Amino acid sequence: MRLVASLVLVMTTLSVVPACMVGGDPDEDAVAGDGLDDDDKTGTESSGSGIGTIAARVCAQGVTTPGIDVSYYQGVIDWARVKAGGTAFAFIRLSDGARFRDPKFASNWDGAKAAGVIRGAYQFFRPNQSVEAQAQLVVSAIGRYQPGDLPPVLDVEATGGLSASNIAGKIKIWHDLVKAGTGATPIIYTGKYFWRDEVGGSKAFSDNVLWIAQYTPKCPDLPLPWSRWTFWQNTDKGTVDGIRGKVDLDKFNGTLAQLQSFAQAGETATTPRSAALPFYWLPNADGSVTFMASPPAGATRVEIRVEDYLVGAADTAGGMAQLDYTFNAQKLGRPIEIRGLDAAGAVVAVGNGLIDSTATPEVFVNQTGELEYEIGLEVVGDAATVEVTSDGFPLTDTVSGRVKSTRGMIKFAFQQTGERTLKITSRTASGSILKQSTRTLHVH
Repeated sequence: MRLVASLVLVMTTLSVVPACMVGGDPDEDAVAGDGLDDDDKTGTESSGSGIGTIAARVCAQGVTTPGIDVSYYQGVIDWARVKAGGTAFAFIRLSDGARFRDPKFASNWDGAKAAGVIRGAYQFFRPNQSVEAQAQLVVSAIGRYQPGDLPPVLDVEATGGLSASNIAGKIKIWHDLVKAGTGATPIIYTGKYFWRDEVGGSKAFSDNVLWIAQYTPKCPDLPLPWSRWTFWQNTDKGTVDGIRGKVDLDKFNGTLAQLQSFAQAGETATTPRSAALPFYWLPNADGSVTFMASPPAGATRVEIRVEDYLVGAADTAGGMAQLDYTFNAQKLGRPIEIRGLDAAGAVVAVGNGLIDSTATPEVFVNQTGELEYEIGLEVVGDAATVEVTSDGFPLTDTVSGRVKSTRGMIKFAFQQTGERTLKITSRTASGSILKQSTRTLHVH
């Protein structure tokens, strides 16, 4: 049984807002943001679209550096004036899919470089077109990665009428082809709701840098599996010296020196992982659940998300945070994430797991350290032992040193991040199977 600490409860007032829906694909010759709805809201658990509460924001970790993204729609750009006006970087559209190449890509690509603006190329992805042709277009246009440039970007905001799993699979094909061809790890551009609803919240790219699109004066709200943004497209109505008319404005999450360092990373350019945030929960007699977290020094507030929706937040007290929550929906294996934020609102620690929000919960998974998790039975009952396999391989409990744990749980530290299929088996003293449960965990 998990121990209960005596903690001070600090609650926030929650309000429910309706879900945001993503519209149809834009016509050919689309630019970044055309396929995304900028309605910045969350859903509601009772509505069936998830758990709706207050907006979950991820602010910059200090200073940000300004940039833009452009296409031939911006006309002839005076890149020297753009640079002199303080713009540090630019994402430049290469194409819309495989069929429409931006007529000003070459001049913008060369002009940005000549002016000293850090440059990166993006492609508006059409999953219903040849993925190989789209990837080859990127590789042919920019060649091998040159230190000082930004990695190539896949702009994910069109479905082509395909399913989420199909889209995610095609993204993976493009990603691997472009990475192999350029030598750089691609950046993913998308919106929260598009990634969640149309890509199925795929966790396969959690280590890729995120360029989030969200037009809001507040901090952006991110899709799982990301807990940090590196680039943020925050408006499509900006103005910049050297460009006539409106232009998309972007921010880099860091200083100019950090941006320059990032532009040297190439193949190793990935999203930095936050520190691990240990947490656990206990069911209460009234049907609610008490969440308890141990954020690191510097974290003044903790947010709790279930299936990418913020269900509550609590201030830390005595190095701990506690929150009570009552679920409305009955569901097994719901992804849960705990985020520790500093006084400026930046994410400094993250923990994740899986929870059964049912009247008779079966298993739990909660993070206890760096890549380390507890996996076990919510109710031990007649179970004498519990064993857990990950992708078919048995996990050894680091506490008891045994595969068949008599503690009702195992603790295990994984070696790498990524998605794991867990099978939790409980047995009687004679070895007969009582129950087997399968869950999918994203280790991070």
